[in-house]
Amino acid sequence: MDFQEKKFNLSWKFSLAVGTILFIFCVILSTTMYQYLKVRVVKNAEDKTMIIMTQMEAIGCYVRGTLRPKMFRTLAQMGSEDKFIIEAMSTTYVRREVMEIFNNTTPEYVYRRVSDRPLNPKNMADGFHLEMMRYFEENRDRQLWQGKAKIDEQEFLMHVRPIISDRSCLRCHGGLGNAPEVIFASYGVLGNPGWRENTVVGVESVSIPLDIAFADAKNVVIDVFIFGILTLGLLFGALYGAFRYLVTKPLNILSVTFRCIADGTEPLGRNMPISQKDEIGDLAESFNTLARHLLDAQERLKKTAAMERHMLETEKLAAIGQLSAGVAHEINNPLGGVKLCFNNLIETEMGEDTKKQHIEVINSGFDRIQGIVRQLLDFSRNSPLNLSPTSMNKVIENVLKLAEYTISRKGILLARELSEDIPDLMADPNKLEQVFLNLIINAVQAMDEEGVLTIKTWTDAGFCNASVIDTGRGIPVDAVTKVFNPFFTLKDAGEGTGLGLTVCKAIAEQHRGKITVETSNKGATFTVKLPLGQCKDISS
Repeated sequence: MDFQEKKFNLSWKFSLAVGTILFIFCVILSTTMYQYLKVRVVKNAEDKTMIIMTQMEAIGCYVRGTLRPKMFRTLAQMGSEDKFIIEAMSTTYVRREVMEIFNNTTPEYVYRRVSDRPLNPKNMADGFHLEMMRYFEENRDRQLWQGKAKIDEQEFLMHVRPIISDRSCLRCHGGLGNAPEVIFASYGVLGNPGWRENTVVGVESVSIPLDIAFADAKNVVIDVFIFGILTLGLLFGALYGAFRYLVTKPLNILSVTFRCIADGTEPLGRNMPISQKDEIGDLAESFNTLARHLLDAQERLKKTAAMERHMLETEKLAAIGQLSAGVAHEINNPLGGVKLCFNNLIETEMGEDTKKQHIEVINSGFDRIQGIVRQLLDFSRNSPLNLSPTSMNKVIENVLKLAEYTISRKGILLARELSEDIPDLMADPNKLEQVFLNLIINAVQAMDEEGVLTIKTWTDAGFCNASVIDTGRGIPVDAVTKVFNPFFTLKDAGEGTGLGLTVCKAIAEQHRGKITVETSNKGATFTVKLPLGQCKDISS
């Protein structure tokens, strides 16, 4: 067995099929896991940004509601009520500072608190945040927006809240007259926006880049996929080895045994050793049972083929017996002429020309006798199927020569309807002569005097057909299905063996053809159908 054959044996096919299924399963699992992890990452990011947002809001509320008023009171007690400490009293400043400290451990989360007119230029809103300000201004009932946004060609997961001004905000942002001097000292006068109470003056947001959020998920999926591929390779090898040991090896033993039996190097009755108590063991036992049955069938077939040869020989002898009178008549006629010529040569004085004529008649008579004897010898010879290009019409004409005396003695009219455009077929002419001789003798015996025997040939759908039609009494309906059975006959005792039609059927089937019968009260028709072209002897 070469590499190409080994490559696609059963073990490889099974292992590749399982490996392919597992690989597809691994891909589907990895893809599903990645999609699931993406959802979980987004959910976790949303939860964290929401926590950060809530934390920043809590810090702002504390500064605005607790720390800032306390600082104003403390400064007033110190006689510095006009003072403003940005590091402790500005909610924006405190939040930004707290977030910077927070970013030391979680740098991927970005907090921004921006406005379209901030005091600190660092807090100027970009295009996205300006769009959010317009969104919250138009949708005053909305207090939160969350989703994905693309900023500077990078996609972010965003949580955005509006900044709504209240009375406490106007101390610094309401106008130039109210703002503490430290504000102008730190940021200048250009940043004072002149806010009004209860308006959207800015937004605060917490964002995380999605590529950072998904990076861990990708790494987990890649690790899982690589682990799955390695596991798949080990599983593939284990499956291949196990399948080869448990299935392929015992099947190979069965296959080798089958081939050896087919080649004739092993006896048909050999028992396969059974070492497994499973389906393979059951298959081996079935093989042993089949081998025993085949051996028995072979022995029965051998006995049957002896029997068939005996049947052919017996029927030939019976047919020859039926022809004995005709053969005697055919030989007696030329033999009488030969005897007369010999007597004339011996007893009569004659010239050289007359002697020559008598000698030619004698030679012609002997040639005719020799031809009849040769034809009988060829017909009676028990030989295997010998195929050669054969003319169906010529076979029938040869048979009619043998049966001519039998037909004419009974006063039967012979009608020939032989087609002239029938091509030769590959057949054994001697066997076919036996078929038609049996059919013609049966037809003659089935008719009374002055009957009509019709021989007809034609081609149809790749078959050469020949019919023997008589005008006898026909075949009983209940006997039509039995006429080809061995030893079944409608003739009187001693007139037939009951093997003639059986032999005819066997010879037709040897030629890959068949023989059929049709009957009525006006006679019977037997038709031989043989395939045109090459045929093969099934008995060889």
